[in-house]
Amino acid sequence: MKAFFKRKKKNSINRVKKQPGIIPGEIFRTLAMVGVAGLLAFFMVYAYNFAMCADYFQLKNTIVKNCSKVSKERIIECAGISPSINILTVNTGKIEREIEKEPWIEHVSVGREFPNRLVIEVVERDAAALLQKDKDLYIVDRNGEAFKKFEPGDNTDIPVLTGFYRDGTIRGDLLKKTFEFLDYLSEKDNFPRAWNISEIYVDDVYEFSVVTDNRLFLNLGFGDYDKKLKRLKRVMMDLTRNNQDEASLSIDLIDCSRITVRRGNSVGPKNLTGGHKTKI
Repeated sequence: MKAFFKRKKKNSINRVKKQPGIIPGEIFRTLAMVGVAGLLAFFMVYAYNFAMCADYFQLKNTIVKNCSKVSKERIIECAGISPSINILTVNTGKIEREIEKEPWIEHVSVGREFPNRLVIEVVERDAAALLQKDKDLYIVDRNGEAFKKFEPGDNTDIPVLTGFYRDGTIRGDLLKKTFEFLDYLSEKDNFPRAWNISEIYVDDVYEFSVVTDNRLFLNLGFGDYDKKLKRLKRVMMDLTRNNQDEASLSIDLIDCSRITVRRGNSVGPKNLTGGHKTKI
């Protein structure tokens, strides 16, 4: 028993003797790790600052793709890009948001091409029609969004929509039917074609009527376009055969069994555009 306690005491003494040697080693290893981490942090900060200031990443060229309605210069102006900017510091999200404030732009994607080039890819809106709103005209797309007030210089050739704006809102259901009608015309070879339409008019009396570029007023109503336009073709042939001028005629096609033809547009809406397609 005494021998056992002697050995235990001896082992405790040996551990105490070894302790002082362990502590300096642990301190050295800790200091070494801290030093390495500090050096890594220093080199990372140095490398970052070097990259931010290096001419190698200075913007040299900005490429703008898919723009036709808005000039490349205007896109770059909206982006607020400085020629001396470092492309690593460019906030692409902010640039996209700024460019999308331009009414003709629907979507923007901005990317970097290292070492010194930015690429701006835009998706422009397609103008579907001009919407009469109070006394002004607004350009609308196929989604029915009036995205821009018409201004001189807007380069497009589209029909005017009258009566589609009521009580402060756009009549989306009628817009949808109107675009379906224009799609129908674009797929047919008979008169009128989509590009012959100058104005499209809706109201509680005539429901749905169109004015062609030769001042022909057609009271159509929605639906049954095949039947109505076939009857119109025969009417136009009769007018040509009888040497009658087709200009300023009002043709009621609502009831195909009883088509009415009147000279002048007295049965048409009062604010017809004047007999020619609106060219902007």
